[in-house]
Amino acid sequence: MSEFLSQDDIDGLLQQGGEEIFDAKDVGDDLSVEESGPDYNALTSAFELFCEQIGSVLSKVLNKTVTFSVSQCEAINQETAQNSVTAPVLSLAIPFEEGLTGTAHCIIGTKDVAALSDFMMMGDGSAEYAEEHKDAISELFNQMLGAFTTAFGEKFGISVSSGTLEVAEFDFASPSVPLENCDMVILGMNIAEFSESSICMILPQELSTQFMDKFRETQKMDGDLSDLSASEFGELSEIAGIGESDSFGESGFGGSGGGAPGDANINMLLDVEMDVAIELGRTDLSIKRILELAPGSIVELDRMAGEPVDLVVNEKVVARGEVVVVDENFGIRIVSLVSPEDRIKSLR
Repeated sequence: MSEFLSQDDIDGLLQQGGEEIFDAKDVGDDLSVEESGPDYNALTSAFELFCEQIGSVLSKVLNKTVTFSVSQCEAINQETAQNSVTAPVLSLAIPFEEGLTGTAHCIIGTKDVAALSDFMMMGDGSAEYAEEHKDAISELFNQMLGAFTTAFGEKFGISVSSGTLEVAEFDFASPSVPLENCDMVILGMNIAEFSESSICMILPQELSTQFMDKFRETQKMDGDLSDLSASEFGELSEIAGIGESDSFGESGFGGSGGGAPGDANINMLLDVEMDVAIELGRTDLSIKRILELAPGSIVELDRMAGEPVDLVVNEKVVARGEVVVVDENFGIRIVSLVSPEDRIKSLR
């Protein structure tokens, strides 16, 4: 008798007990269809990150506690979207250019625009809406988007950037933005000691799908790790080189819990002060030209307007960012870090 089962024998065993044979290809097709559909839970996760970042920026700029939350996330319903914001409203077009592609539109009431602009100028939020508030809200959203794109890029290890915002009047009765094939995310906005309100984000499905795909992957990874048993997680930790005594602070170095022999040496350096400077640009001038400098003279630098500035530590560039104003002081928001390889090359 042969030691190997024939195809008839295999089919017979599979059909025992009335079990049905499934076509693996059909099952795979069904799973792919389900997975490719809209995942509004993933889109909600993306905008929870958005809420966290813009709330943090607004709280610092306005010196008030500002919180945002996702109240609705679904395929667009024009009536629901219209009722979520108080007319008249403005549309802030947000073009994503790198890492994400597509233009999102933030629909916000002019009353909220006036209040935010007034708070920004140290007012009490009671100012009436005026045309100049468009510039103020544009600057405010630029700062908020900078924080979001940086956090989003760090989370997924990619570079994300947005282009110039465009602010314009918006009317749901005759929308200047096509609402077909779009998703909407309604965000609740709460400013301490001020009335609550909402803003509506409208995203073309091509853009919302990009958000969904990224956060769907994150949810899968989180789910996979949560399914691990204690022993499996221990084995995974050993493979990754993570010990129970390992700890990491904000600096990214090993904590005092032990681990590698070099940790103690690193800890000895953590309190050492270093010179940090922001470099806007450079240029070469002759001695004669320098002696001719006077109040009002203009020195042209080797950097275009809008380019990131350099964060220099001990005369070495370690990061690049954009200039911001915080409590009437200039600051820099880190956009990208210089790779370790480039830093090592700069030491030569």
